[in-house]
Amino acid sequence: MDLDLGEDASETEEGSETPPEEKGRLRRGEVLNRDELWPFRKSFSTTTISLVRDVKSGKSTLISALYASFCKGPLAEYSFKSSYTLTAFARLHHSALVRSERDIPTTPRTSRQDVGFFHLNVVGPGGEQHIMIADRSGEDFREARRNTDLIPNLWELQMADRVCFILDAGRMVNPETRTGYKREFKQQIWALLNNNAVAPGSTLEILSTKLDQLAPAGHSIPDLDELGEFERAVVSEFGQAGHRVDVRRICALPRSNYAVGILGLEDLLRGWSHEKPAGVALPLPAVAPARWIDQMMSPHRLCADRVG
Repeated sequence: MDLDLGEDASETEEGSETPPEEKGRLRRGEVLNRDELWPFRKSFSTTTISLVRDVKSGKSTLISALYASFCKGPLAEYSFKSSYTLTAFARLHHSALVRSERDIPTTPRTSRQDVGFFHLNVVGPGGEQHIMIADRSGEDFREARRNTDLIPNLWELQMADRVCFILDAGRMVNPETRTGYKREFKQQIWALLNNNAVAPGSTLEILSTKLDQLAPAGHSIPDLDELGEFERAVVSEFGQAGHRVDVRRICALPRSNYAVGILGLEDLLRGWSHEKPAGVALPLPAVAPARWIDQMMSPHRLCADRVG
């Protein structure tokens, strides 16, 4: 199936024009917008990830690190197959390369605009899988936390299979920011849940990032005591309200302590690539239907047909 997600482009060889019947379609490779997303989801079984975060929490760095890992080879048990957004991935990762001539590795901040989606097509133990990662500005989430009337604008949350709340471990343990940040982090989750922004059945996760900022100088093992205490407190608080929250820890681009290295990406991809349960193919039966054709979908009629 050939999805119309980009503009046509002719390929030439040695200055000769390719015959029209042999022309291929060259995708633009940028993030997919809302209009491009729907036809894709109709054509392929897709796992959609929404990364909820504050400003400068490490979301862009995380996406860039996944792309960089697949540039080197398989990640965990998964091999890269294709992507409709390779140009967007490469542009995001460029600023973290040595050739970007920056003093320290970094990634650009996401501009405030409508949400875009990064696409990954991987092959693993469960076969071929498509992953869509929503890319929305942290300012949008921050403003929605302060003004819940804006929450309906975060439309991608309703279609997300996994909603991942990015926890900036550096800010969480910093004495100058820890109190306010802990409060704001939990407020963000409560604001979305209390306003029905997250679809029922979506998996909720905390992604603790920037573990390199928790490692003492000269050590490669982060001090996770305070981080673990807060993670457990959040899981317990939301668990008591009937919400299960999983926890994963990530170091995607170490800056404060290079000895820590890149951690957690394999476990992250395994979780994101977990096989989705098969959907219910039959429509929901009507309640006391008046028409005979609607009565065909009643539970009694369906059972009788199957027995017959």
